[in-house]
Amino acid sequence: MECKYCGEIFVDDDGAIAIYWMHQSTHHKEKMTAEEKVFEDFRKKMIRQKEDYERSKEKTGDSDLIFNAKERDARNRS
Repeated sequence: MECKYCGEIFVDDDGAIAIYWMHQSTHHKEKMTAEEKVFEDFRKKMIRQKEDYERSKEKTGDSDLIFNAKERDARNRS
């Protein structure tokens, strides 16, 4: 993959897309089109939400497991 602004080449591997977008936002933010900026903002929000979710999951546990345990306990009391 090649940067369309400076020609830097990125090796095609599992992290190439993330590295490419990090490069774009770090080095070429002022050159990005309005559409690219919208996608960049959206991508950042999605990453932040995923990180927040992972932190809350570590703190409170997996919501499905908690719900299922509470439901099981309620049925056992009946």
